[in-house]
Amino acid sequence: MLVGCGPRLAKGPAESLEIVPPDSLKAKFSIEVKDSEEGSQTLSGVLFAVPYKRYRMEFSGPMGVGVASVLWSDTGWTLTVSTQKKYAQGKGYVLGGFAGIPFFDIHQVAGFFWGEALPRGGTVDSVRSFLTADSLEWKKIWGTGASGIPFVAVRNGDGRIVEVSQGADRLEFVDYAEFGTVVSPVETRVFREGDWMMTIRIKKVQTDAEWGSGTWRLPIPESYQPLTR
Repeated sequence: MLVGCGPRLAKGPAESLEIVPPDSLKAKFSIEVKDSEEGSQTLSGVLFAVPYKRYRMEFSGPMGVGVASVLWSDTGWTLTVSTQKKYAQGKGYVLGGFAGIPFFDIHQVAGFFWGEALPRGGTVDSVRSFLTADSLEWKKIWGTGASGIPFVAVRNGDGRIVEVSQGADRLEFVDYAEFGTVVSPVETRVFREGDWMMTIRIKKVQTDAEWGSGTWRLPIPESYQPLTR
């Protein structure tokens, strides 16, 4: 990796499983999604986040053409798909199921960008150490998520979570690196019932970014029609 052309490799063990999110952040990333309608597609994305309070995601395709926008807050969420001139609205923290987009927990996905790998609000029930084939000491963690669903996680010798299985989902976290003031997985792979669903690759994270109030408004054009599942 060329100096100054990418994130620095994270060094040293993480002393705690608890990750404290920044007050706000802006991130650039790419996402490859298994599309039930077209097979798969890769998009560029920008995330604006005030952790656990509000999020805005913008997705674009080739040549920077806007594809979709998501705005979430605890009062409700809005999804617009400009390429289809359609929209969806709802409440809660689980989005998706429209236009080939799989269901996802908005808090969990946003948390990847500040290094939150374990299920949000979860508790650790037990930890067991084991040796890998190259004699490194890793740890296996059993716990329970805030929703009451058990999870199993694997923590490598550097103290980073590299895999989490919960219910039908399995997450793989690859190549942790320093992005400014946060340490996050460069790549997150999501599998559901054994099938790959999506891969998120972080390009840049800023915890000192500023944005206008318009970030938290997502008007729906009158010509847009409701999306159906």
